[in-house]
Amino acid sequence: MTKKKLNFCFKGSRDYIHGTDIFNELKNCFNDSLNYENTMLDLSFHGIAKKKLDIVEDNATDAKVVVKFYDTNDDKKTYYLVENKDDIVCRYDYAENKIVELSKIDLDLGKINLNKDTSYSLIENIVALNKSLLENMFKEAFGKWYFTRLQLKKIPLNYYLIRLEFKSNFNFKLTKTEIFLDNESLGFIYFSLV
Repeated sequence: MTKKKLNFCFKGSRDYIHGTDIFNELKNCFNDSLNYENTMLDLSFHGIAKKKLDIVEDNATDAKVVVKFYDTNDDKKTYYLVENKDDIVCRYDYAENKIVELSKIDLDLGKINLNKDTSYSLIENIVALNKSLLENMFKEAFGKWYFTRLQLKKIPLNYYLIRLEFKSNFNFKLTKTEIFLDNESLGFIYFSLV
């Protein structure tokens, strides 16, 4: 059963729906039903979406994205995002380098910080920072970095300082980075090198 049709534009020069746009669209879609401070999130990407997506509640083996919301009572709601046949016909500019230019990186400690406003969303900042951290830490690695999973202890409404700390690399199939907002651990972001 289709819960909702989602609308997307391509970000920058990409020919696939960017994970940050999926996160932001889900946040908008569920805005009225989420208790942000008491909702944990597990968002995982199972493929690249090049067409528009629908949210369905039934388990979908062809899902490009799976999102799970948990509340403080451990009640879980799972939704699946599946491609439909509708083409994406729009595109918008995205100056990812603006985020990176405002950040400070410490390769010896595997950390990157952002303490300035970029005008981009929280998830856009986090993804751009993590990509920059990984590209600088693993310059010899060949391929393209993809945002593959996000685990949050809560969905923040406000934030100021963002700090990412690299935690582990599973042979580039999966990297794990811890997210800190205002010096409090928020969760983890995972990337894969393809």
